[in-house]
Amino acid sequence: MALSRELRSNKESFIEIGRYINKCRIQRKKSIQQLSVKLGVNPSYLSEIERGERVPDDYFIRSLKEHCGLDENYIFNCLGRSPLVAREELDQHLVLQETLKEIGMSGLSKEEKEIIYRKFYEIAKSIL
Repeated sequence: MALSRELRSNKESFIEIGRYINKCRIQRKKSIQQLSVKLGVNPSYLSEIERGERVPDDYFIRSLKEHCGLDENYIFNCLGRSPLVAREELDQHLVLQETLKEIGMSGLSKEEKEIIYRKFYEIAKSIL
């Protein structure tokens, strides 16, 4: 029963993502064919994504961001995934990996970890 609820929830997320992509495409006054050419994909693939029948891969989401101005973080959130840029940063920076590993192995409570992450976020936002 829980699995069918999860699948239903995923399907709803896929439909929501598709509607969002469709809305962004229409706001840019692009047809499926026009956008498909820009993205280098078959129009039927884009159509399936917009109908919630397929899930775009991470790099396709990034291409959509570049060509439609959509919020890729919103899509990754709907999919329950970390944004691609966050994963790329983690993959590329050993200090960040080591820091997160130390925090993870520290024995700190969830609340204590949350305080550290929020402070880290505040520092980053103040610099940027």
